[in-house]
Amino acid sequence: MSYAICLDQNTPNFNINNLSPYGFAIYSNFDNYQTPLAQGINYTQLFPFPIGNCPFILTNLPAGATQIIVIDQCDPNLNVAAAIFSPTNITAGEFTIECCYAIIDIPQGPPPVFCETCPLIFDEFPTSTIGLLVAGNLTSTCGPVTDYVIGWYLNGDYSSPQFTSGYGSLFLPYQQLHPLTGNHSVPVLAGNWEGIIHDIAINGVTYSSVSGSAGGQLIPFESCFDTIVVDPLQCDNGPFQGIAKYTHQINFNSQAIGTTSSPVSLTYALNTTTKYFAYFFDAGIIASDEIEIKWNSGNPNATSNPSLYSQPIYLEKLKRGGDIPNPTSFQNPSPPNDPYLPFFSPPTINNTWPKLSPSQVNSFPYGGFQRVLTLNTLETSSNPLTPDFLEITITPNPLNNNTQWSASFQCLDEFDCTDCRFDNWPDSLPKINDISLLKQYPCPSQQLKINYSGCIDNSDFMSPYPSGPNQNPNTSLNGNLIGSVSSLINIEIPSPPMLLGGSGGCNENSFEDPQSNCLSSTGTITLNKIPNQIQLIFNLYSDYLYYKNNLLLKIFQTTQNITLPTICSAGSTNLDYYKYLSLKVPIQLNSAANCGDNTIVNVSYFHINDSLNIVYTNDNNPSALSWSITIPQTPMVNCYPNNLSCNNCYSTINNFINTYNNNLFLPPFTFTTTVGAKKEYPFESRFISTVITTPPLSGSKCFNGNVAFNNIYYYSTHTFPFISSPSSPTGWTNLTSLNGVIPCNLTPYTPYAYHTNSGIFFSAAAYGINTRFPHLTGSFNYSISTNVFEIYSVTNLTATGSYNVTPNVAPPPCPDPLSSLIYSYIGGVATVYSASYFVGGSPILTINP
Repeated sequence: MSYAICLDQNTPNFNINNLSPYGFAIYSNFDNYQTPLAQGINYTQLFPFPIGNCPFILTNLPAGATQIIVIDQCDPNLNVAAAIFSPTNITAGEFTIECCYAIIDIPQGPPPVFCETCPLIFDEFPTSTIGLLVAGNLTSTCGPVTDYVIGWYLNGDYSSPQFTSGYGSLFLPYQQLHPLTGNHSVPVLAGNWEGIIHDIAINGVTYSSVSGSAGGQLIPFESCFDTIVVDPLQCDNGPFQGIAKYTHQINFNSQAIGTTSSPVSLTYALNTTTKYFAYFFDAGIIASDEIEIKWNSGNPNATSNPSLYSQPIYLEKLKRGGDIPNPTSFQNPSPPNDPYLPFFSPPTINNTWPKLSPSQVNSFPYGGFQRVLTLNTLETSSNPLTPDFLEITITPNPLNNNTQWSASFQCLDEFDCTDCRFDNWPDSLPKINDISLLKQYPCPSQQLKINYSGCIDNSDFMSPYPSGPNQNPNTSLNGNLIGSVSSLINIEIPSPPMLLGGSGGCNENSFEDPQSNCLSSTGTITLNKIPNQIQLIFNLYSDYLYYKNNLLLKIFQTTQNITLPTICSAGSTNLDYYKYLSLKVPIQLNSAANCGDNTIVNVSYFHINDSLNIVYTNDNNPSALSWSITIPQTPMVNCYPNNLSCNNCYSTINNFINTYNNNLFLPPFTFTTTVGAKKEYPFESRFISTVITTPPLSGSKCFNGNVAFNNIYYYSTHTFPFISSPSSPTGWTNLTSLNGVIPCNLTPYTPYAYHTNSGIFFSAAAYGINTRFPHLTGSFNYSISTNVFEIYSVTNLTATGSYNVTPNVAPPPCPDPLSSLIYSYIGGVATVYSASYFVGGSPILTINP
């Protein structure tokens, strides 16, 4: 039978430096210690961390043996059993030679046959799966199973489990919560998996193996369950074969107890014909998770560089989630003279990994990042018996004990990048389709709208957006997976419309702190929300002070330069009254969740005048058992005059107030978080402000009307293999000789800017125009002078519509009509000066009114 051995390294006489180089031997009293059961055992197999990685599994312990001796073979010339041991000496603890040893009594009775005595059964436990380990709830014939931890071991390596799973709170921690079924089935590498009990409580009795920590009745370190054979994902074994774009689709929702969720890995075996690999990945809305994809050669020795191909070659390392900043800041790598002109610059990629991609709010699981990896530059195995394979690892946020993500995969023998954002660049640029001069009656304002013929995105498996569209990319077999943009690209000149009569209006605004992360404490926080009242109750004084101080700071910021209470009187245009605060409290969908995934935010509003009536209970009593903050909520009314010409304030305030009042009268709600979840900045203010009034315009006025194709993914269309490089300052080295690109027409390509936070995409400027209104008047005229306008191009298209690198001359403040005027409308007559800029050679013109 088998027996697990793990020796105590903390005994007084143990010294690792006194061990011989000959290893340890094991003898049993079954034959009076005459024949070694094992020899030459390295000490690292017998001792725990940090010395070794026990247990050592003795597989041939004779039935009936009641004692074994583990001893250093300190003299290789002696028969250790004959020279050292005798039953008398062992009983007396006397030896004829000094060697490091341990005497272990073998427990008798039920433990050696534990699995047979108390059969354990999972209510769901397939022994053959594809990519997933499935194990339901555990039961036993010996009574109720209330708590357990199971270590999962791969391919006979018992040095340490790949991960632990468990149930109950008696044996913490563990990394996956049972049942491991449905969306909770664990993605794993291909191979033979064994589940071995570490600790288990059956009918109130605790049992432990050598890997357990509970010190229960000893049971063998061996599996009580069948081996699970997990096959790799393959190009032709996906469950969605023939019905969806991605043949393998995994939605994973996991919770760790007492620790953080563990990384999970998948094996994807490739066909010899696979040239591209498409994936979709979206992490939870709040906490980011990371995906990495590594290429593993099936036969490194058959490549031209066995040293390189013997190690994993990374193809992807991307972090995605709601805590990643939105791509709003750009940096020009080499700015042109005119930032709206196309320009040519060799695209580069840095070696800072992972790349970053934010999740759209409420996009999960349908708004993920889509990408196609090119495998053409890698040396592939031509032997189907030793296929190349990808190892896909998804690592949850280390600060989050919950992880929730969705991933899909598809191998491709060929790929067609049919996306007009990329094809035929920079020739055949979009052209002007129609022009509308829109006047806003009776307000003295106007705007020129120019619509360009655009393109319908039709690029399977590829997303040109940093967050992806709100569409499910898994379900459609032949449809457009990345969503369609309008066939018309619309620009508004100027935006917002120019106010020729000097009028103004109102806007809704908010004063928000930076990205408000979720924090934890060891206390509890209770939210009681009833109509017209918010109450927070704390069992830690530190949490109470945290909320109180944040609240007082926000009240101070919101009430500067105004007098409380603010007054609302009929016909008043004072906007101080229309201010309120919002309180954000994390609501955990699972009571054991921390501040990461499986968490939403409850928002409550209260008027700025309510800050005068807040009640702080036990405010200055740190020794109290609980503390509370009670905030009244009073409705708002609209006192702004409703008869001001060309002023949107009344309707804007009305919408603002309706949003506020509707929140006050939501149904009663109570929630208690058991881990003290709180927002980093729990309060923010919202208010109404006036639009800056512009003076009447007169004379000639020019406006830029430039269009750029934002968020075109240079990174999405290219593959940048890299390897781990500890000597590099970043820890990574790009393998530029293996760079690849999917077959889109990207030469020449015009990278315009890159997002400094993510490093994953470029924007491409397509063209630019200037518009001039040459005869504006101070008194707004709907029919004559303000109708006149001219359009100039700062790009230089040839007669065939292709792009000339040399731009048109466009000296500020207005373009040069002789070199770049393409259209004018003067005296009721439209004139086209360059037909190549327009669909059909001439646009449709609308004057309204």
